[in-house]
Amino acid sequence: LLLSVLAVGGAVLGVLGFSGELHAFASGWMPLLEADAWWKWLFVGPLKLLFWLVGWVLFLGLAGALLVGALLLASLLASPFLEALSRRVEALVTGRVEEIGDGGWLAPLREGGRSMLEEARRLAFFVGVQLGLLGFGLLVPGGQVVAPPAMTLVAVLFLPLDYASYALDRRRLSFRDKRRWVVERGPLMLGYGAAAFLTCLVPGLNLLAMPVLVIGGTLLVLRHPPAVAPA
Repeated sequence: LLLSVLAVGGAVLGVLGFSGELHAFASGWMPLLEADAWWKWLFVGPLKLLFWLVGWVLFLGLAGALLVGALLLASLLASPFLEALSRRVEALVTGRVEEIGDGGWLAPLREGGRSMLEEARRLAFFVGVQLGLLGFGLLVPGGQVVAPPAMTLVAVLFLPLDYASYALDRRRLSFRDKRRWVVERGPLMLGYGAAAFLTCLVPGLNLLAMPVLVIGGTLLVLRHPPAVAPA
């Protein structure tokens, strides 16, 4: 909870501090509409309202992507605890914890360290893709139209990949196999990711997002197990 408060608070302050720049990035591609006669406002007025709404939707999508990134950073720090939560959920649902590797009393410690390393790799992948899309939007003409919705879509699809990975890591799936598992269940993962994304945007509820999403991600793996062989 403390990590979530710090992550959400930092992200909100960042969005508020750079709200003008973010809104300009999201809506800078829109044409400036003017009317030199009253009757032209019959067409210009609705279009200006539509562009205004689209600009704010894109801005909220960018703000949501930043908030998701902050929560993923908090997940990195909390990964040993989230790994323990995922193990507990699986034990309660199935009566045992399926994992590939050595057992023993040191296994939880090893799993905690490994989960932190895997979370760091996933976070680096997420940040790399988002920075690439941001650079595309800034440098390529017309990229501002594509970058905000693409960044939002990446965040939505990354949420099931990230929060289901605690259970997938115990099965020693490679990152490629995890991505394939998400893609093969596209509608299901989009539903989970969209619900998780909206949860991250709700004040107060986003403070509880991390454990809830880990529970949901673990249940996803248990109910829709990967068919690929572990790496």
